[in-house]
Amino acid sequence: MLENVFKDLGFAPALVVVIVLAITLQLSGAWAAMLIAGVFGGFFTRRYLRAFLVGFLGVGIAWSIIFLYLVATTPALAIAGFFVGLLGLSENLGVAVILIAIVVGALLGGFGAILGRTVHELVTRLSAREP
Repeated sequence: MLENVFKDLGFAPALVVVIVLAITLQLSGAWAAMLIAGVFGGFFTRRYLRAFLVGFLGVGIAWSIIFLYLVATTPALAIAGFFVGLLGLSENLGVAVILIAIVVGALLGGFGAILGRTVHELVTRLSAREP
C-alpha cells in the first residue's frame, strides 16, 4: 500500500525533498518539526542507514542554509556570543552555539528518518497479512 504512495527515490532526490521540507517547516517556527522532515526521508528510502543519512544530512544542510542566511543578514553571531557569555564562556564561541544547534537539528532529522522507515515497514507488513 505505502509502496505505491512513497516510491524509492534514491539518495539525492530524497535528500532534496528533506532539505526543502525542513526549510519550509523551520520557517513555521517549530524546530521539533524537523522530526517530520526526517520521517519523509525515511518514507522515500528503503534502507535504514540511507534513511538516517538522508534525514541527518537533509536537516543539517537545511539548518546550515538558514543559519548562513541569518549570519549574513542579522547580528546572529553577536547574539550567539551573548548567550555564550551568559554561561561564563568566551564570547568568541558563538559559532559553537550555531554548530551545536545544527547537529541537534540533524540528529532530529536522522532519528525521524529511522522512525519513518520503521513505520513504513510496519504498515507494509501489516497490510500484507490482511487478505
